[in-house]
Amino acid sequence: MLFLAVFCGFIAENQREHMVEHQRAKELAKNLYKELYTDSITIQQCLTNRNVKEKECRYFIDYVKDSSLTNLSERFFPSFATALIQIQYIIFEPNDGILNQLRNSGELRYFKNSDLQSEIGNLSVKIAYVRSRNDKEYSYIEFYNRPFILKHFDFKWYENFTRYGTIPLVEALKQDTRDIDHGKMVNADKFSRQEAENIVSYYLLMLRSTRQIQYKEYADANHRVLELLRKEYHVE
Repeated sequence: MLFLAVFCGFIAENQREHMVEHQRAKELAKNLYKELYTDSITIQQCLTNRNVKEKECRYFIDYVKDSSLTNLSERFFPSFATALIQIQYIIFEPNDGILNQLRNSGELRYFKNSDLQSEIGNLSVKIAYVRSRNDKEYSYIEFYNRPFILKHFDFKWYENFTRYGTIPLVEALKQDTRDIDHGKMVNADKFSRQEAENIVSYYLLMLRSTRQIQYKEYADANHRVLELLRKEYHVE
């Protein structure tokens, strides 16, 4: 009888621990799902914005090859600004606060599904790749784009275009700008068409590569984890 009582107590305690762990796993899954779902929306917005930026880079490259640098087109400086000045809206910064908490506290063990554990590990790798790639883009911008901008960009046009800072550039670009002066190329006599083409062409290659590889791989990994969380824990 004593043995049976101990054995039954052991089974009850085991079941209680199992229920507690399952409930904890469900809470963690819910929090992780919210974090990843938010990022899934943000990454898609960044991918869309990058397509726009790449388009403007191509316009800028084609323009500086042989078009007038003294009688600039209406689209030139909006394209210049979109291609080389607008940055933050195309950079995806992953949120991994919950993911780090799970990893550092050892609570990932509550997720018993081996596929889910594997995909979470893969997602962590993709996040590291995204951050490394972002650093490379920031470095290129700092060493090549920024000096070129400071040398040739018409900031007087920019002030007029954004109504002296009362309208964010991204909003100003959506408005009718036909009444805005086309601006002028600063230091036009020192403007090298080949240098401009090379700087923006290489930047375009970086943008495209980041979108097609690091950002796309993160988006796919994010999607797989969300699917597994929905299937395993029925979170929405």
